[in-house]
Amino acid sequence: MIRKNIIRIIGIFCLVYGLQMFTSCEKDTVDLAPIDRITDETAFDTPERCALAVTGVYDAVQSGYYVGNNARRGYPFGAASIIQSEMRGNDLVNMAAFYQYTYEATYNPTTANNNSMWENSLAAVNRANVVIEGIQRAKETNVITEEITNQYLGECYFLRGLTYSNMLIHFCLPYGVEGNNNYGLPYYEKAVTTPEKMQEALQIGRSTVEETYQKILADLDKAESLLPAKNPANAITRASKGAAIALKTRLYLWKKDWNKVVDEAKKIVPQSDAPFSSSIGGYKLADSPEIPFVNFKSNPESIFSIENSSDDNATVNGSLGQMMSNRTGGRGLISLSPILYNSKYWLEGDLRRKLLYSGEDKAKRDVRYYVDKYKRPQEQDEYAPIIRYAEVLLNYSEAELRSGRPEMALKLLNAVRSRSVKESEAYKATDFATNKEMLEALLWERRIEFFGEGRRWEDIHRLINDPDFDSKGIPAKVDPKKLINLNVYQIGKETDGLLYKTAIPYTDRRFLWPISQNDIIRNPTLAKQQNRDW
Repeated sequence: MIRKNIIRIIGIFCLVYGLQMFTSCEKDTVDLAPIDRITDETAFDTPERCALAVTGVYDAVQSGYYVGNNARRGYPFGAASIIQSEMRGNDLVNMAAFYQYTYEATYNPTTANNNSMWENSLAAVNRANVVIEGIQRAKETNVITEEITNQYLGECYFLRGLTYSNMLIHFCLPYGVEGNNNYGLPYYEKAVTTPEKMQEALQIGRSTVEETYQKILADLDKAESLLPAKNPANAITRASKGAAIALKTRLYLWKKDWNKVVDEAKKIVPQSDAPFSSSIGGYKLADSPEIPFVNFKSNPESIFSIENSSDDNATVNGSLGQMMSNRTGGRGLISLSPILYNSKYWLEGDLRRKLLYSGEDKAKRDVRYYVDKYKRPQEQDEYAPIIRYAEVLLNYSEAELRSGRPEMALKLLNAVRSRSVKESEAYKATDFATNKEMLEALLWERRIEFFGEGRRWEDIHRLINDPDFDSKGIPAKVDPKKLINLNVYQIGKETDGLLYKTAIPYTDRRFLWPISQNDIIRNPTLAKQQNRDW
């Protein structure tokens, strides 16, 4: 359980990844010992403190601070990774000024959203590094067993790899795309706990994109080797062997390494025919598309999610329900785009349309559709979905198709599609004259299946320069002022007339977020490696 009243017990964990070291931190603590007596040595001197230290890493990836007012917010994964990715894409519409900088690509090195993502992500990385070193010492002094050591280290490696993977899609060009000096990310693997270590960290520059992928995948390989099939602490919100494997299918898809996608996917999708399921972790598709969201605490499909609770969440200004829901208590700041709603690939009777909620404004002048995957805006306790079994199946399907094996690709594609449509509406091989036509249907299936879960920008990012479906850059966006009545929401209806921002090519500096100006000021190495033209 993530408990903000527990995880800040250790003074060392107030460090922000070294470059912000020894700055102020919250005094929201449990009095296990006077805070000035807890050091990086005593922080790991009991099994209980070791367990709390690992919980602290989860808290760091769940929610950090918002640049500008230091308020608690869901960066990187409590909600921000999902909402920011959707606002960079074109399947959801920003209905207010709240996400305007992201939606309209008017950010700069000082705007809060991109800065908060960069700084909180690297703070979480340092938290993981501190715990890795502490847990290794605890094992050497026989504080914890080898089994517990492996689990804790695996969790930290997984969370570090996950955090860096999210940074890749915002701050770096896609794999294999030339430009921006081939900058990847500065990959910090040592804990910054002293001024001397901080000076060492200041010398670390940005790896190449290739090197960053190698390091992330190495972290996930280690996580897979160390983690249990199911985490005994929580099967969904604590890292597991299956979560590491599933995340690797995503990373290899981004790399366009189709063979490796297949290799990893087969570990948890061993069958050659539906129904597909995994002996590792017991994953399978839920019986209906709403189950992973209604039963977010316990279902067979959610491989890894970030835990929230009514006591510990991304707060009103960051929660998924508050932002997306138009139910009582929700703010409805983000609505569904007609670009997605009107797609001919999204059939009228598709059960996933029941995961939409219509709502009128107070003047009853217009009706919009909202994401209804997060139905509890008042409680704010819904988990943030990071990866589901459905994604693994579609990752596997795409890799098979791009490798020239449409038969298996079709089985996997239909496994996801068929639970939401009539049996007669499942795809048949004769529906596609070419593999390209099937690929188009598969890419739309991803958009329909994962709307509101943050997957859209990932696909836009990785499809730059794709030979068949080049996403080109930041897509044109729907003007929220043009969602004036239900007539804009019609399956098959054109949406070009609703656009108000032209597309931005990936060669434009705005395709990448700039590194935080705070880091540029305090880090002379990164100051020389800002993203191009920023």
